[in-house]
Amino acid sequence: SMLLLSMDPLGKKELLSFYDRHFKDFGDDPRAVRWAPGGQRRRYEALLQITGDITGKDILDFGCGKGDLYGFILEKGLSLCYCGVDVNKNFIDFAARKFPGAEFIAADIEESGLRRLFDIILCCGVFNLRVGGIEESVRNVLKKLFGLCREAMHFNVLSYNTLQRDIELFYVRPEEISRFIRTELTVNAVMRDDLVKGDLFLSIYK
Repeated sequence: SMLLLSMDPLGKKELLSFYDRHFKDFGDDPRAVRWAPGGQRRRYEALLQITGDITGKDILDFGCGKGDLYGFILEKGLSLCYCGVDVNKNFIDFAARKFPGAEFIAADIEESGLRRLFDIILCCGVFNLRVGGIEESVRNVLKKLFGLCREAMHFNVLSYNTLQRDIELFYVRPEEISRFIRTELTVNAVMRDDLVKGDLFLSIYK
């Protein structure tokens, strides 16, 4: 899943071709979005834990990929109004076929924007790949998404404090992201580093 807001054009193309290549190799498998299956489930569990009760809520899953988080939500028996957005049309077409009961939109929010509000916005694993312009992109996407939520936004990033860093991945310093959120978005924010090893989970509230 992905973000492509102010990312430079090369970064954007790089990201799309990276995921298309993995999709071809792995198909309907978390590895298609560069995740180990166990790690994906742990992150989804953690995300739903910090989100709290979302029954009946209007949810945006930003960078939804192949709709795996929606599959997880269904498995949990949660009833809500779901919309998944991703820039990768191949993923969106696949998700729409797999989950006909949900809404999936292929969109680059930099180009088109989303003109509606959601109660809660979830972004899981969206900011993980190191590509051109990523740091500015993360900030711009978070600002844009926070403007679209009525109640809260919950997301995760990889922590810079992890022991082994992978050159392909993008890591965030906890103090930097919390400073950015405080100064640019809101002081109503909570950061957790104790849910999934190596990840920071953030909840920011309206």
